[in-house]
Amino acid sequence: MGRRGENIRKRADGRWEARVVCGTPVEGRTHYKFLYGRTYQEAKNRKKEYYLAMENGMLNEGVSAANRTVTGMTTADQTAGGSAIPASAQPTAGQQTAARQPPSESSRGPAQQPPQPVYFQEAIQGWLQYKKGNVKESSFAYYTLMVRNHLLPDLGEKPIQEITLPLLTDYYKAKKTSGRVKDGRPMKDKTVADLKAITRQILTWASLNGLLEGVPVCPVVSVRRTPTGVLTREEQNRLEAQLLQEDNPFSLGIWLTLYGGPRVGEVCALKWEDIDFQNGIVQIKKTVNRIADVESGAPAGTKLIVSSPKTECSIRSIPLPEPILQYLKDRRKPGPRYILTGTLHFMEPRACLSRLGRLLERAGVAPHTWHSLRHTFATRCIESGVDVKSLSEIMGHSDVKITMQRYVHPSMDTKKSQVNKLSCSLKPKDTKEQKIQ
Repeated sequence: MGRRGENIRKRADGRWEARVVCGTPVEGRTHYKFLYGRTYQEAKNRKKEYYLAMENGMLNEGVSAANRTVTGMTTADQTAGGSAIPASAQPTAGQQTAARQPPSESSRGPAQQPPQPVYFQEAIQGWLQYKKGNVKESSFAYYTLMVRNHLLPDLGEKPIQEITLPLLTDYYKAKKTSGRVKDGRPMKDKTVADLKAITRQILTWASLNGLLEGVPVCPVVSVRRTPTGVLTREEQNRLEAQLLQEDNPFSLGIWLTLYGGPRVGEVCALKWEDIDFQNGIVQIKKTVNRIADVESGAPAGTKLIVSSPKTECSIRSIPLPEPILQYLKDRRKPGPRYILTGTLHFMEPRACLSRLGRLLERAGVAPHTWHSLRHTFATRCIESGVDVKSLSEIMGHSDVKITMQRYVHPSMDTKKSQVNKLSCSLKPKDTKEQKIQ
């Protein structure tokens, strides 16, 4: 790992290696030599000696293959940590005194410009341009927002060689403590993990495009997941009673989520033509999202988009129970109308969440998110014996592990019923007889 952006690193054999520019660029490519020392300071001093000797014309740097690779040192010299400058080029005492004085223009060799540092912001901008044509618009907007709010102002002006493991470790710790832009409050673990993943992608892109040698190791960011609430059976019964009482287009979306599990954006994008009443399925093909309007240049602008769902697995067909299918069939509207509004205009997710909150309050149910309805559907399916693979496909997951770890929350009644299935040699009458004795 390099130190302080000076192209000096510790090798596996214990020696320190300093990289220096070798001669002038050939065919647009810069070539390097490697100088060695037993300590970091020794390697740094040899690097200074090398550039001093080059400046005073004491090195004759060519562009041969030998000059492009190592240092001109013998293997014995490297092992012993000897000087990187050939003996013939070592300055005498008189030359050392003269070297302390600024060289005259006539004695100065070809001007050697030190390598210009590559700043992290250059890699960030290059990575964003690469991502723009390779990810969904919503993903690109999220990446841009994270870069503008955090990486560019915090790390953008640092040389990319300084983006090291210690720096990133301290950076993510600071973000967890007071990383939110608006109020300086602690940043959520998930957001810090996203920031780490984006940083890793940028560094990998920089390495592949020649801006960085190797990819620094990124620190591990732990994510503590807060369990999403699940409606109890009593709460679900009260909610369903309220839905039957109100019986409006919005309530249809709640029924669909409680018995089909689509996401809130997917429900907002559903039209009546997406329901195949003959086969009893609903097609999930679109989703509504509010994303940052990064193209307009407004600092806090957003816009609504209708796009393909979250992943390829999210494009799916959901089978509906017969009672729900019949309930929807009796209330369907003609033409390409949206289910939640009954009109040609969709309802946006934020309005959907607000209406859900008021509906739960009228039903006497504790506050829950739309995702809680989705979790409730998955939990009820497991309690009813639905196999995990089928449930995973209905939910639109790419892996059954996601379904089990994040969406299935067995109730205590279910746990008790499962435990009671265990066979035991003790009988109820045996325990009673023991109490009498």
